[in-house]
Amino acid sequence: MPFLALAGLSTQAAAAGGVRGGEHPVPCALGVPAGPGGADFYEPPSPLPRGRHGDLIRAQRIEAPGHARACKILYRSTLHDGTPVAVSGLVVWPDGAAPSGGRNVVAWAHGTVGGPRQCAPSAAPNPARDLDDYFSYQSPFGIDVGVPALTQFLAAGDVVVATDYQGLGTPGVHQYVVGATETHNVLDSVTAARQLRPVRANNRTAVLGWSQGGGAGLFIGQDAPAYSPDLDLVGVAALAPAADLGPQFAGLVLPGPRNASSEAHNAALRVNVYRGFLAAYPELRASDVLQPAGLDALQGDGEACIEHFADVIQNNVADQHQLDTLFQPLRDVPETWSRRFYENTPGYATTVAPVLVMQGTADTVINPHSTEQYIKRACGFSQPVEYSTYQGATHNTIPFEAQQEYLAWIADRFAGGTAPSNC
Repeated sequence: MPFLALAGLSTQAAAAGGVRGGEHPVPCALGVPAGPGGADFYEPPSPLPRGRHGDLIRAQRIEAPGHARACKILYRSTLHDGTPVAVSGLVVWPDGAAPSGGRNVVAWAHGTVGGPRQCAPSAAPNPARDLDDYFSYQSPFGIDVGVPALTQFLAAGDVVVATDYQGLGTPGVHQYVVGATETHNVLDSVTAARQLRPVRANNRTAVLGWSQGGGAGLFIGQDAPAYSPDLDLVGVAALAPAADLGPQFAGLVLPGPRNASSEAHNAALRVNVYRGFLAAYPELRASDVLQPAGLDALQGDGEACIEHFADVIQNNVADQHQLDTLFQPLRDVPETWSRRFYENTPGYATTVAPVLVMQGTADTVINPHSTEQYIKRACGFSQPVEYSTYQGATHNTIPFEAQQEYLAWIADRFAGGTAPSNC
């Protein structure tokens, strides 16, 4: 698919990031190239510049909220197997002088937007904004764009950095819910942001993740010391995390009303998982999990962002019986797949930092029962784990309904307070 209309919108999105009316891209800092404008920003040099994971490749000024500055960034990262890749994202920080100890960093790990590279959140027009939920009447976007409570974090003096993840924006098949790849991408975004001298970021980092990004955050809590030992991870806050891949994505019954739309959405997520795992693990075979109709859908997952992809599935596969024709029966899925699902399910190792998990009871995307299974595993270790449920909150409302809790919890982690636990 030609990489022209970023974020499934229009060529206006490709022109986002301070490139207006023929203006040249504006660098973010001395010594860091701005790179080309438009979609070409996301085309990394080939071969990649030598360096370490987390090294900046380019950084370009974009529109920011009031009293703040923002840049799109392209930086080095790695896949789960250590293969170097370029990853895009954005960094936003308060204007004015930083404290003497530098600014704390909040790393945002976004939720599912789909498989194609044009679905990168940073590629949308003016992406440095408070979260625009795709399902709200006010959103002009085809995906979720922005960061929950961005302006509140900035008002607190924090730097906010938001990765797109590998394969979204930059070339390559997005390794969706492959824990180590997402962990590397998020941690390296923090390292990259710290290299922008005007940002004045210190090494104290909190992670806030939602859905796909919530699961990524839980892995970050387990893996950060080995991959990024120079970062001080103070806490991980996870909103409706993809934390139990077996029951969540293997097609088991989810709570809540069953209708064609929710069935198609969860089928789209399942195909997205399979495509990501096929990209990450060469020994896996698509035909082991997908029937011929599902193999056709697998190609579509590389063309359309998640909600568009779900609509296409709903249009072509109208009911549950027909949805079953996409997938091989679970009893026939080989152990090679089950082993990879287990490896990418967090909670079987301790985290190095306190964890806050927030889950809506009316969520029909992330099964609340699967979140409870993660909590049981995580509570078997010594780190504090706080689990909060929000009655009636859905998958899309939880970032807003839980906002006061995670804002206060992250601020308390930066202040050095004792983390709560209700294990």
